[in-house]
Amino acid sequence: MLGAGTRAPSMASRKKTQAEPSIHVLHVELMGIQPAIWRELHVRSDTPLSKLHEVLQAAFGWSNSHLHMFEDISRRQYGHRAAGDSSDFGFSDTPLQDERRYTVSDIAPRARHIFGYIYDFGDDWVHRIRVKKVQPAEVGRRYPACTAGARASPPDDCGGPPGYARLLEVLRNPKHEEHQEVLEWVGGSFDPDAFDLIATDKAVRSAR
Repeated sequence: MLGAGTRAPSMASRKKTQAEPSIHVLHVELMGIQPAIWRELHVRSDTPLSKLHEVLQAAFGWSNSHLHMFEDISRRQYGHRAAGDSSDFGFSDTPLQDERRYTVSDIAPRARHIFGYIYDFGDDWVHRIRVKKVQPAEVGRRYPACTAGARASPPDDCGGPPGYARLLEVLRNPKHEEHQEVLEWVGGSFDPDAFDLIATDKAVRSAR
């Protein structure tokens, strides 16, 4: 019961409060590589997985030139489904779910929930995504955002974790017979320890 002199919140204010989005804080780590390559992302909880795919591509500097898939803790899989397509990628006995119809909060609603994102089924870049916390949106802040991270992402098409390890080995050895060829392939220089938070955050904010 309301106390004397206390006015009940209006229907408009209640609707406004209910409409305010929550934010999922995600720790995303690329598996199979040490030292760890990771990003911390803040996304709206109602972000469709199709949009999260674009955010992840931007956060890790991938070229979005290969197939991808999400997988929840129950091994249910989500990916791009063309109109009328009833097939899956062949990795499960159950049909592939349409990633446009599911949000981050649908597959990982609470803190400590974990799900996966696999990019490029040849190189198999597996991203482990852990929900650090779910919190209210900050007034005046734009989402999605990248707030932290470490180390450069591997180049696309370098052969997954084993291929990336070999690439770094060749780059570290100027006397290696493939050194110059690999150096040219990566664009003339590559620093595996480099991470530009400002540039990454800008890319994430621009993800479409």
